[in-house]
Amino acid sequence: MHAAAAYLSRHDRASTLPTHRHRGGYAALVLDGSHVETSIDGAWRCEPGTLVLHPPWHAHGNRFGGAKVRVLNLELPANGHGCDVRVLRVHHLKEARETLARAPERIEELAAAATAVERFALPDWQSAFLRELRDSDAPVGAIAAELGVSFAHASRGFKRTHGMSPQAARRELCWRRALALLAGNASLAAIAAQAGFADQSHLTRLCRLHTGATPSALRREIKSVQDAGSPAMMQSRPGAA
Repeated sequence: MHAAAAYLSRHDRASTLPTHRHRGGYAALVLDGSHVETSIDGAWRCEPGTLVLHPPWHAHGNRFGGAKVRVLNLELPANGHGCDVRVLRVHHLKEARETLARAPERIEELAAAATAVERFALPDWQSAFLRELRDSDAPVGAIAAELGVSFAHASRGFKRTHGMSPQAARRELCWRRALALLAGNASLAAIAAQAGFADQSHLTRLCRLHTGATPSALRREIKSVQDAGSPAMMQSRPGAA
């Protein structure tokens, strides 16, 4: 299958892209301007020369800065670069742009030579808050109170640093666990339970919402990529970054 072509997106100053996700792996290289990228993984400032490599289905949002922003975008193979988001600083912007535009098969070589960008530091309570969202079933308000912050403060702060509400973050954490488990052989009921869903139907609803497919169909797609052992592009182009 032919590699996808890189394409340019432009964003007005002080604009935002709400939290969204790309179907396949996805690369974004900032050419001009700057933005803050937020996700359940944290927040990064992305300036010219920043290369963001998203895994399939990675949910993230963007807050653009005070100048117009241009980003070069490229869909990646579904099995292209792993399961974690990577935010990198390339050493030569012109060379990186040429790689995405003319030699996308060399993107891992480009990434290997780049430097990791540090995410923004989080308040201490937020790190603990995120762990509790992941590991406990306690209500969000109860978790916030235990950590000495109000529910309103927790919600505002988390939305600012992660681009989503605490409730949405908890669903995203469950979804990520389920997505990883779908690559194995456990039953869908077992996956729903292990991932923290109320039941299998809850997993199915969220899977349809995020991917347009049932868990069974998504599992077949994941396994076909695994079995092929070669890049299989998935459709995606939600506009930018």
